[in-house]
Amino acid sequence: MKPFPNIRVNPCSSAVLFLVTTSLVFAAEPLPLSTSYWKDPAFLRSFNGSYRIEARIEPSVTTEERGLLVEIQTLMAAGKRNAALERLSTSPLTKNSAALTFNLGNLHFETGDIEKAIEAYQSALNAYPSFRRAHQNLALALVRGNKLPEALTHLTEAIRLGDSSGSTYGLLGYCRLAREEYASALQAYRLAQVTEPDVPEWSAGIAQCLQYLDQKQEAVALLDEVIRKRPLESSYSVLQANILLELSNPEAAVKALELPHRLGLLDPDATLLLADLHLRADRSEAAAKTVAAAFSGEKKPGEPAILRIISTASSQSDWPLVKDLFEKAKQEKPTRPLRLATARYLIASGENPAAGAEELAKLLQEDPTDGQTLLALAKHQATSGQPDSAQLLLERAATDPATAYEAHIELARLHVSQSRYADALKAIDSALALNPTEDLRTYREALHNTLSASE
Repeated sequence: MKPFPNIRVNPCSSAVLFLVTTSLVFAAEPLPLSTSYWKDPAFLRSFNGSYRIEARIEPSVTTEERGLLVEIQTLMAAGKRNAALERLSTSPLTKNSAALTFNLGNLHFETGDIEKAIEAYQSALNAYPSFRRAHQNLALALVRGNKLPEALTHLTEAIRLGDSSGSTYGLLGYCRLAREEYASALQAYRLAQVTEPDVPEWSAGIAQCLQYLDQKQEAVALLDEVIRKRPLESSYSVLQANILLELSNPEAAVKALELPHRLGLLDPDATLLLADLHLRADRSEAAAKTVAAAFSGEKKPGEPAILRIISTASSQSDWPLVKDLFEKAKQEKPTRPLRLATARYLIASGENPAAGAEELAKLLQEDPTDGQTLLALAKHQATSGQPDSAQLLLERAATDPATAYEAHIELARLHVSQSRYADALKAIDSALALNPTEDLRTYREALHNTLSASE
């Protein structure tokens, strides 16, 4: 009988191996628009142009309203935006004028009062529903307020009314990407580049779309260009590193992260990702230094990033590092994932298996259907001379979609250890139905031959 293959399974609830990083990716979540975008000349030209009246698609203005707008523009030209805002918001003309209300929204937007800007733009649209620039600028404000579904509606309407600006198409791509509509997002980002070819955000958006459309090499090359334009914005380097990991190129991912790390630009999660990569490459000293750097600032790494590197260190039996990470992540009231990871550590390290098993039992009392906890306790019982109890737990874990595959694999292991080859074959078939890998097919053939020879 051949040894059981080294089949990849999900070792902890926080990640599927290290290739799927904590989003740092972004499961389809677009990179937040950097503060640089809102100061970019292309955006400012588009936004400031919205103060101009376009008669074909805009509400008409009276002579009196036009005079007020000229007064407002004079104040703005003199840099007196607050005075302009006060003058426009207190004028009795504004309440009943879509054009004036729209300009009031612009002033609120420029002074950073996004909610008031949204309210003003919406009022302008209530008075004049086909007001194209109001749709466009309302969408801008909604994106700033992270209200992407609502923004998408107004971006689409602005385009229907004839808007073809790069900022509108770029933000349309941003919203589509957030909805995991990668092909549509890619098309929108490319249209944005027609009129705004030098805006890095649109290139980065294209790279994210290419990542999810399985054109990762092109995404990496495009991000090289983006990083040259915005070397001080580490999110692009982190995105590139994640794509390189998906391409099974961890050393290139390390290179992508090293420069922003040396410049002090990486956030704690990305720093811990770099430490994780050093650890996997057996650079334990570099990993330890990078872990220390990740926890040195006021802001600490997030729990998913901590759990990921704990999983890596555990797989290498680097128990001192695991213990140090638990100390650094210590909380007054630990979360369930952290409790589960601690229990696994106590068992696997041999520090206190009984306490680990006791904690797993407590976690199961709190949630009897949690597949990860069922798996952890089953593995412990299987190696502690309790195969029947382990089998029952694994059968329960197999009913959880998140752990079904690994549960069937572990059931097969358990049955093989008891020479129950027919039962092991059934478990392998169940695993194959969920994830038909070549390694697993090869093992099934060997198992089938063993079963035939034993009959």
